[in-house]
Amino acid sequence: MNFKKIFTKEAKIGLLVVVSIGLLYFGVNYLKGVNIFKPDKYFYAQYNRIDGIVKTSQVMINGYKVGHISNIYFDYTKEAPITLEITVDKDLVVPKGTIAQIYETGMLGDKAIQLILSNSSEVHAIGDTLQSETSQGLVGEIVGSLMPPIQRLVPQIDSTLYALRKLLENGSIEKSLNNIESTTTQLEGMSKSLKKIVNNDVPVILSDVSTITKNLNKVSSDLSKTDFYATMQTLNQTLDNLKLASNKLNQNDNTMGLLLNDKSLYLNLNSTMDNANKLVIDLKENPKRYVHFSVFGKKTK
Repeated sequence: MNFKKIFTKEAKIGLLVVVSIGLLYFGVNYLKGVNIFKPDKYFYAQYNRIDGIVKTSQVMINGYKVGHISNIYFDYTKEAPITLEITVDKDLVVPKGTIAQIYETGMLGDKAIQLILSNSSEVHAIGDTLQSETSQGLVGEIVGSLMPPIQRLVPQIDSTLYALRKLLENGSIEKSLNNIESTTTQLEGMSKSLKKIVNNDVPVILSDVSTITKNLNKVSSDLSKTDFYATMQTLNQTLDNLKLASNKLNQNDNTMGLLLNDKSLYLNLNSTMDNANKLVIDLKENPKRYVHFSVFGKKTK
């Protein structure tokens, strides 16, 4: 057999193309995570929406890849029209009640299928349809937590915008701005006055304070030289004398004591003063009764 005639140039090129296509197919599937040499199990799951899920999307269990999405079918007649074909490792045991959940794998919104295995002792057969659900994901949870406060704020924002529009219509803001400008001008004048006080009056005040401080220091120095012990002795002696005088006044063995404590003496003295007062009055009214005077020395009868 003449191999040179069989393996012509055209045949070699064709064989090379076939081998290249085969290598390309295996390479693309390998990059997609599909192991074409390993037999797999497959199951189905139905959804209303599969945003972000495509063929070759990963199938995970607790963050570990166990398979991929091998096909996506769409049937308008079904309540959940989208069916995913989930291919997993042949050694994976899928209990009944397992949930195929669509979830976000990161902040960028990438999606994958997460198998949430149940504790059932019964297992799914190849080709069974798994329960399905869709997780909100991190972004969905954030949006869901933010929506109620935002919904509560919308009426308040609306009322605030309405009030602001009313203010703009009646010119209140313009008046307020004018008042602010006037207040700013007054503050500027006060600032200038304060600056003048600081530059002119404060040095004088500080000088006076310095003088007062010196005087206080002098007084303090003089006080420190004072003999407080002798002063206190003198003060105590004075207080003793006052106490002795007070005791004397409360006794009846002296004139002041009698005047203050003897009621009869007080009454006699008061009566004497009253009689003397009457005598003075009568003397003023009838002086001739008490005084006899004549220019010629003649005695009047």
